[in-house]
Amino acid sequence: MIACSSGVHQTGTLVGCLRRLQWWDFASILDEYRRYGGNRYQFESEQFIELFDCDLVTLPTALPPWFV
Repeated sequence: MIACSSGVHQTGTLVGCLRRLQWWDFASILDEYRRYGGNRYQFESEQFIELFDCDLVTLPTALPPWFV
Protein backbone atom coordinates (compact mmCIF):
# COMPACT_ATOMS: atom_id res chain seq x y z
CA MET A 1 0.00 0.00 0.00
CA ILE A 2 1.19 3.50 -0.82
CA ALA A 3 -0.35 6.37 1.11
CA CYS A 4 0.17 10.11 1.05
CA SER A 5 -1.06 12.62 3.59
CA SER A 6 -0.78 15.55 1.19
CA GLY A 7 -3.22 14.30 -1.42
CA VAL A 8 -3.75 11.87 -4.25
CA HIS A 9 -1.80 13.66 -6.96
CA GLN A 10 1.72 12.88 -5.80
CA THR A 11 0.88 9.31 -4.93
CA GLY A 12 -1.11 8.76 -8.10
CA THR A 13 1.71 10.16 -10.23
CA LEU A 14 4.24 7.93 -8.49
CA VAL A 15 2.08 4.85 -8.99
CA GLY A 16 1.43 5.84 -12.61
CA CYS A 17 5.18 5.99 -13.28
CA LEU A 18 5.60 2.64 -11.54
CA ARG A 19 2.93 1.19 -13.84
CA ARG A 20 4.87 2.52 -16.84
CA LEU A 21 7.92 0.63 -15.55
CA GLN A 22 5.71 -2.47 -15.28
CA TRP A 23 4.80 -2.02 -18.98
CA TRP A 24 1.11 -1.25 -18.40
CA ASP A 25 -0.57 0.41 -21.35
CA PHE A 26 -1.31 4.10 -20.87
CA ALA A 27 -5.11 3.71 -21.02
CA SER A 28 -5.02 1.27 -18.09
CA ILE A 29 -2.76 3.59 -16.11
CA LEU A 30 -5.15 6.51 -16.63
CA ASP A 31 -8.11 4.34 -15.70
CA GLU A 32 -6.50 3.40 -12.40
CA TYR A 33 -5.34 6.97 -11.72
CA ARG A 34 -8.80 8.41 -12.35
CA ARG A 35 -10.60 5.62 -10.47
CA TYR A 36 -8.65 6.23 -7.26
CA GLY A 37 -8.24 9.98 -7.75
CA GLY A 38 -11.95 10.53 -8.19
CA ASN A 39 -12.83 13.86 -9.73
CA ARG A 40 -9.61 15.38 -8.38
CA TYR A 41 -7.26 14.10 -11.09
CA GLN A 42 -5.02 16.65 -12.78
CA PHE A 43 -4.13 16.91 -16.45
CA GLU A 44 -0.54 17.87 -15.55
CA SER A 45 -0.09 14.66 -13.56
CA GLU A 46 -1.48 12.58 -16.41
CA GLN A 47 0.85 14.33 -18.85
CA PHE A 48 3.84 13.70 -16.56
CA ILE A 49 2.98 9.99 -16.43
CA GLU A 50 2.61 9.85 -20.21
CA LEU A 51 5.95 11.58 -20.81
CA PHE A 52 7.82 9.66 -18.08
CA ASP A 53 10.94 8.19 -19.72
CA CYS A 54 11.35 4.61 -18.51
CA ASP A 55 14.74 4.41 -20.27
CA LEU A 56 16.21 6.77 -17.68
CA VAL A 57 15.45 4.32 -14.85
CA THR A 58 17.83 1.48 -14.10
CA LEU A 59 16.01 -1.38 -12.41
CA PRO A 60 17.86 -3.94 -10.28
CA THR A 61 18.32 -7.39 -11.79
CA ALA A 62 16.39 -9.07 -8.98
CA LEU A 63 12.93 -7.51 -8.89
CA PRO A 64 10.42 -8.34 -6.15
CA PRO A 65 7.60 -10.68 -7.18
CA TRP A 66 4.94 -7.92 -6.94
CA PHE A 67 6.79 -5.86 -9.54
CA VAL A 68 6.82 -8.40 -12.34
